[in-house]
Amino acid sequence: MKQVEELWKSRITAYYAELRKYLRYMLNDHLLFVLVFGLGAALYYYSGWIKTLDETFPAPLVMAVLLGALLSWSPVYTFLMRADTVFLLPLEEKMAPYFRKAVWTSFLSQSYLLIAALAVFMPLYTQVKGGSMKIFFFWLLLAAIMKVWNLHVRWHVLKIQEKESRQIDWGIRLALNVLLLYFIFSGASSLFAVALAVVMAAYYMYFRNTARKMALKWETLVELEEKRMAAFYRLANLFTDVPHLRGTVKRRKWLDKLLGKASCQPAETYTYLFRRTFVRMNEFFGLYIRLTIIAALIIGFSSQPILQLIIALLFIYLTGFQLLPMIRRHETKIWVSLYPVAAERKSASLLRLINQLLLLQAVVFSLTAWAGHSISQAGIVLAAGVVFALFFAKMYAPARLDKIVRL
Repeated sequence: MKQVEELWKSRITAYYAELRKYLRYMLNDHLLFVLVFGLGAALYYYSGWIKTLDETFPAPLVMAVLLGALLSWSPVYTFLMRADTVFLLPLEEKMAPYFRKAVWTSFLSQSYLLIAALAVFMPLYTQVKGGSMKIFFFWLLLAAIMKVWNLHVRWHVLKIQEKESRQIDWGIRLALNVLLLYFIFSGASSLFAVALAVVMAAYYMYFRNTARKMALKWETLVELEEKRMAAFYRLANLFTDVPHLRGTVKRRKWLDKLLGKASCQPAETYTYLFRRTFVRMNEFFGLYIRLTIIAALIIGFSSQPILQLIIALLFIYLTGFQLLPMIRRHETKIWVSLYPVAAERKSASLLRLINQLLLLQAVVFSLTAWAGHSISQAGIVLAAGVVFALFFAKMYAPARLDKIVRL
């Protein structure tokens, strides 16, 4: 028992040390300023949008679906490593305290999202349905209980080998979570909520009794933990070099024509390399596409000109900032050092590529502003986006690149 306790302490300590190591690069002063500014703008317009709603808006249904999805997403942080499948296997019968702490640590880590979501939804609910903000604490308690239920069910289901069983379980838990929350938020008869709570309790008891007869699926637990940490490392890799991360590459032959032919001019050496890197590396290409689509949707569906402008500039900054680590992508490859090209060409080529990508984003955002608002608003978004993209590539990014290179 003492060995298991020491193992848990060492794992949780190492995990939080890893988080702190990368978060100090991710949450730097510049990004914090942008995030705080963007969050403030979003909350301002969100409060204004809420004031336009009346009792016909389906607030209970919207809240139930979004919170139900958040509750159903309940990964268990086990902090297991690949070697544990060999060295901890003989201790499986003594590992119960370890995994109990893993479940409760997962609950505490994910509770912050529940609190934030409820705090965002409370003004929406009081505007549409009326009532006092005091009900927030009752809903918070209910959400906490449901989160514990989701985590425990998830843990027992993880002992089932078939992946399809875990997918079906997620769908069932999502349906149960949404229904129970909808009954509570809509003020339906308490009999419906009580009946559904009984079904949820029976669902938990079934999997708890079933899991008692099964051994831990160590390979599954390790794979899920590796995927979870890989997602964090991919995010951290946008701000600093992460040696744990292995980038994934995809050919994307259909984009070859956009890259142009390779030039024999020394000045174009890094230009061609970074273009290929951007197109083929999933973390850069996928990031650019995701941020562009998200911002375009927000701009397209927004009727607020100022919000459209803020979103456009915010996402141009976030895209450019997170493309800067591309400068270190090939530094460990010796053949890059053999290029007969001045070192200054490397930064200049990347800055030119980033500038082109940000200008393309500005054009896309202006087109969506035109589609969702007016051609005059599209012109404002385009002009502001172009100016900001040029400022980022010419004034801000060079100093950031120098800092990244020196790390």
